[in-house]
Amino acid sequence: MIQLGATEIVEKIKEEAVSEEAQIISAAKEKAKLKLEEAKAQIEVQKKNFIDAEERKGVEERERMVRAARLNARKLKWQSEEGLIAKVLEESMKRITEVKKEGFKGNSYSNILAGLIKDAAMSIIAGSGGTSTSISRDSELNAILSDEDADASFVTPDMLNTIADEISAGGVDVHLSLSDDRIRSAGGVIVRGKDEKIEVNNTFEQRMARFSTSLREEIVKNLFKGR
Repeated sequence: MIQLGATEIVEKIKEEAVSEEAQIISAAKEKAKLKLEEAKAQIEVQKKNFIDAEERKGVEERERMVRAARLNARKLKWQSEEGLIAKVLEESMKRITEVKKEGFKGNSYSNILAGLIKDAAMSIIAGSGGTSTSISRDSELNAILSDEDADASFVTPDMLNTIADEISAGGVDVHLSLSDDRIRSAGGVIVRGKDEKIEVNNTFEQRMARFSTSLREEIVKNLFKGR
C-alpha cells in the first residue's frame, strides 16, 4: 500500500473540492435554467390569457355598440313614425272645418252627422252602447251637438224624424230629438238615452280614439311603404 505524503493528500482534497464545486455549480445552473423556462412558459400563458381577455372585451364592446346603434335606430324610426302619425291626425282634425263647408266624398256634413246619429242610435238599440243597461223597445233618444254645429243647424228635426223612421222600420219604435245640452268637440255627435243611463259617443275625437289602431296601421302603411 502506497502511503501518500501530506502534499499529495492536500492536492487530492483540492481536486475533490473543485470537482464537487463544479458539480454543484452545474446543477445550480441547470435548475436555474429550468426555473427560467418555467417562468417564460407562465409568462406566455399569462400573456395569451391577457390577449384573449382583451379580444373578448373588444368583441363584447363591439357587440354592445352594435346593439346600442340598432336600439337607437329603432328609437329614431319610432319617433319619426310617431311624429308623422301625430301630424297626419292633427291635420285630419284641422280638415273638419273644410268638411263642414265642402263635405267629404260627395257627402255633406249634415249627411255625415245623420250617419253618425243613426249609427249611434242603432248601437244603443242593439245594446252595444258601452253599458249593460237594457233599453225598452219604445226608445226616446237625444242627439247632442257642439255649439258650433247646433248654431249652424246641421241637424234638423226633420232629419231626426227621417232617421227615427228608418230605424223604426226594423221593428223598434224610436224617437229622436235634438238635446239642449252641448258638447265640446270639433265635430260629430253624442246620442244619449232620455234617462241618461246609456249613450254612444260618435264625436270625431272619440271615433279616432276607438279606431286608433287601425288608423295608425293605415297611416304607417301609406307613409312608410317601401322603406
